[in-house]
Amino acid sequence: MIQRLALPAAMTALAAAGSLLAGCATAQPAADPQTAAIDALVADAQSSAPYPGLAVSVRRGDTLIYEAAYGEADLEQHAAATPDTVFQIGSITKSFTALMIAQLAAEGRIDIEAPISTYLPDYSGPARDVPVRDLMNHTAGLVNYTALPDFPQGSQRTVTREIMRDYFEDADLLFEPGTAFSYSNSGTYTLGLIIEAVTGQTYDAALAERVLEPLGLDRTYYAGYERVIEGRAEGYVVGEDGFLNAPQLDPLVPFSAGALLSTVQDIQDYIDQVQRQNVFGDAVRDMLYEQVELGGDTLAYALGALVIRDWEGHRKIAHAGDIDGFAAYMSYYPDEDLSIMVMGSTRDVAPTPVGLEQKIARIVFDQPRPTPSIDPLADSEIAAIAGNYDASYMRIGIDRIGILPREGGIAFRIGGVDAQGPAIPLLHLEGRTFLAAHDDEMVFSFSPEDGGTPEDLTVDWLGGGIPFVRAAGE
Repeated sequence: MIQRLALPAAMTALAAAGSLLAGCATAQPAADPQTAAIDALVADAQSSAPYPGLAVSVRRGDTLIYEAAYGEADLEQHAAATPDTVFQIGSITKSFTALMIAQLAAEGRIDIEAPISTYLPDYSGPARDVPVRDLMNHTAGLVNYTALPDFPQGSQRTVTREIMRDYFEDADLLFEPGTAFSYSNSGTYTLGLIIEAVTGQTYDAALAERVLEPLGLDRTYYAGYERVIEGRAEGYVVGEDGFLNAPQLDPLVPFSAGALLSTVQDIQDYIDQVQRQNVFGDAVRDMLYEQVELGGDTLAYALGALVIRDWEGHRKIAHAGDIDGFAAYMSYYPDEDLSIMVMGSTRDVAPTPVGLEQKIARIVFDQPRPTPSIDPLADSEIAAIAGNYDASYMRIGIDRIGILPREGGIAFRIGGVDAQGPAIPLLHLEGRTFLAAHDDEMVFSFSPEDGGTPEDLTVDWLGGGIPFVRAAGE
């Protein structure tokens, strides 16, 4: 449900699969240079990453700038992907859950300042007194059940709500609630349980009544693998010789944190009505946009499961989605009235949907990425930057990043300098800003920028800036 890093080792395993998928397309004609540039970018991303199937939609206001799909929705049946193909959207589900919480709060049925136990009296864990609002923006300190060592990743077994609660409910909190951010599917899962308790409905029934039916989202589903859905894409994982079928999860595994499926068209309509048209009113949308101060900065992750930030001089409201076999990203630039939706049927390839969306935005805004420098770094600069950097007040599942010297430059390694895994080269952009060689929308910025030993590192990844600090003693 949370995206994972796309590593170059995965790329070589997909060469054979990529050659099978190239040239299979359902796309609208490229009517102008901008549309042609977007189409060329999407086609190249699908075939070179590669994605089995990839769908993209770009709108400005009521005008559809671009909508197309490349590749196949089902590799076994050779069914072409189309803009109407249904993909799993992973953690974009969280924004639907937050929307229902905001609706219930506007109706006076939920007080987001009240503790979890107000709505779940049987909640026995240490978070029982944590306010609901802290679940909404991942500041509650709950462990993330999908990251636990004993969580059965990829399991296709049937589960219950009680089985899922047992993974996280009684676990110690990671920090004092409200003092830090740690991305946790457990928190949004709990919000789903609260919605069920307050409404007296199952999550999917409440979703249909409160969101899908009012907005006319008839191609958006809460569903597991048993339901027959016309046009559903199959999900795939990376194998040594190409793609493999992804595990098919019981919907109660991701539940309110990641169980939804949709199309690029439906999510565009969702953005249009909730963000642009504000159909549910100011009380709801204001709560969705509410941000808190954390670590001396405004936390980008708002209560509506929306990352609100400045990106290249543009205000941006967005969220990524990632689940077994699928990855997605939705974005809205309110000042330019631009919305972009990307859905793909695998993960751990580059560009990720986040990276592809940002490349599309650069085309629309005519803001190309500057070309990285090919000049080697000074040895003194390499020595100053190299070392380990630990996650600060905001965690997304990566506790440490190591920066290593590499042939006149530097590279990074997830887990630290001495961890296992590949060291991925960083390309020097300017000053102390670098781009990941495998994904040039993954940006590393060290500070201070004016010499000396950097104490802070910000990694712009997954659509937000993730802060790290130099490890103690280095």
